[in-house]
Amino acid sequence: MKKKIFLVLASIFIIFIFIFNFCFCAHADENENKNKSKNNFIRLGVMKFLPRAEGVTERQAAAIGDIFTRTLAKSKLITVVERDRLDEVARENSLLRAENLNFENDELIKIGKLISCKYILLGAVTGLEKRTSTQDLWIVNNKRQEITAVIDVRIVDVETGKIIFTCSESGSSSKKGSGFNFYGIKTDSGDFSGVEIQAISNAITRAGFLIREFLAGENIKVIQVGAKEIIINAGENWNLNPGDLFEVYSNESQEKINLTPIAIIKIFDVQNDFSRAQVIKNGGKISNIHDGNILKPISQKDADFLIKQKIFSGETTKNKKSRLHQNNLKGI
Repeated sequence: MKKKIFLVLASIFIIFIFIFNFCFCAHADENENKNKSKNNFIRLGVMKFLPRAEGVTERQAAAIGDIFTRTLAKSKLITVVERDRLDEVARENSLLRAENLNFENDELIKIGKLISCKYILLGAVTGLEKRTSTQDLWIVNNKRQEITAVIDVRIVDVETGKIIFTCSESGSSSKKGSGFNFYGIKTDSGDFSGVEIQAISNAITRAGFLIREFLAGENIKVIQVGAKEIIINAGENWNLNPGDLFEVYSNESQEKINLTPIAIIKIFDVQNDFSRAQVIKNGGKISNIHDGNILKPISQKDADFLIKQKIFSGETTKNKKSRLHQNNLKGI
C-alpha cells in the first residue's frame, strides 16, 4: 500500500516538474522573442531642425522638426530619440550641441553613441517660397497664392561618422480666393491661412516616406481596388492627410521592368492605418490599378507636369499576357 502511495506521489511530482519546466521555458522564449524584437528596432536620434530659408525662424524650424519626428515615430520598426533627450545627454556630458550641418562633428557622434543610436538625423528648412498672383476683372478680383516648402535631411551612421542618406524634398500647395472690385474699391480676396502648413506637411510626408523605405524597408501599397475608389495600407500612421497625392506603379516596377506610373491618386479619407483615394482627373485609369501596386508620394506641381505630358502607362506586356492566358483558359 505504501509503495503504491509512494509511486503516485512520485508520478505527481514528476508531472509537476515537467509542467513547471515547460512553462518556464515558454516564458523564457517569450522574453527572448521580445528582446529580439526590441533589438531589431532601428534607433534613430533626431537633432534640431535649422532655419536655412529667408523668413523662417528657429521656432518655426523646430516646430517642423517636431512634426517630422512624430511622423518617423509612427513607424513600427524605427525607435526615435527626440532632440530634447539628445540635448539632455549633451548637457550632462558637457558636449557641444551641433547647431549646424557639420556632419563630421565629433560631439554629434559622441552623443549618438551615449544614447546607443545607430543613426543621427539632421534636417533644415531650406526653402519657403510664396507666390501671389492677382487678376482684376472689372467687378471680380481673383487672387491665387502658391507655397513651396523645401526640407533637406541627412542621416549619419554613428559608428562610422559617414553620411549614408541625403534627400531634399519639396511640398507645394495653392489656394484661390476672390473678392469684388467696384470702381477701385476692393474687398478681401480670400483667406489663405493653412496654405503653408499644407505645403510643409507635403514635404515632410515625402521625406518621411523615403527615410522609412531606406532604413526599415517600409512602403505604401494598394490593398483593395473598387469601382470608384482605392484603399491603401497607410493612414495616420504615415502622417497622411486628405489631399495628399501618390503615383501608382505596377508590381513589375519592383523588378525595375516598368518605371512609368500607372496613375495618380488623391487621398480623400484618412484612418489610422489605411486611407481611401480616387484617381484624379486625367490622372490615369482606375482599371489599370491592382492590389499590391506600389505608391510614391508626389507634389501637386509634379503631378500637374505628368498630367500635361500624358505619360501614364496602361497594362504592361506581362499583365496583358497574363490576362490573355486567363481568358484562353476560360474558353477551354
